[in-house]
This record gives sequence, structure tokens and C-alpha cells, in this order.
Amino acid sequence: MGDTCGTYCNWVVVAALGALMFGSALAADDGVPTLTTAELKELLIGNSLAGNGKIKDPAEPYDWVAHYDADGTIHLRLKPEWGGTLMRGRWWLTDDGQQCRKFETGHSKKGCWRYVREGKFVRFLPISGVAVEGRAVMLKGNQLD
Repeated sequence: MGDTCGTYCNWVVVAALGALMFGSALAADDGVPTLTTAELKELLIGNSLAGNGKIKDPAEPYDWVAHYDADGTIHLRLKPEWGGTLMRGRWWLTDDGQQCRKFETGHSKKGCWRYVREGKFVRFLPISGVAVEGRAVMLKGNQLD
């Protein structure tokens, strides 16, 4: 990844790694409520999120795809032009509707987000750690197989 990606790729990795959740009584800047812990469970468990950088609407081919296993394992794959790196880590939900993750490979810093529905997309809002804002589309099942 390093020499071919540069700084932009690192930020996309951070966004993708964080690419996830929000919850409970908090609201986005536009007043839209963030997803609850229960809504995040339904959205993420057994499914995949995919996106294209911080400022683009998610569309194929995606820059990254992340799959959320029920056992708390997350796998994230970068697009082939960025080396196709597959990262593995842990993800979890907090009682107040945050989705957090920490990768064991690749980018290993913890990040937490809240999620807001935006039509067919979800927007993830950084709460703590290494987390950036972005958008993703939910894809049913494991899109990494």
C-alpha cells in the first residue's frame, strides 16, 4: 500500500476502518437522529459496508469493503489499485449507539463512530480515536467471499 497509496490512501483506510456506526439519542448536524445500538446490530451483523473515499457517494467499484461478523470480527479489503490489502480486527457496539473498531493488521488504532441514514447510504460520524467522517452503502451478506 505505502508508496502507491500515499497520504490519501491512509485517510481512506482510516475512513473505511471506521466505516461504521452511530446511535441513540444524539443527532447529526442537520438534526437527524443517529442510529441506535439495536439498529446498528441489524445493519451490520452479517453484512458488509462499502464506500469511496470521504467526499464521494459510494458506487462501484468501491475503494473499500468491510464485513461485520456476528462474533465481532471485521474484515476490510482495499481495492486492487491500492494493493487489495485485507485487514482483520474487532468491532463492537456501545450501549449509547457507537460502533467502534480496532484492526489487528494494517491500521491498528481504535476509532468510534455514530451512523445516520441518508437515503440508500449511511453516514458515519467520528466520535473518538482515529475516525473520519464518510458515507457507505450497506450490502447484504459477506461481499468479501
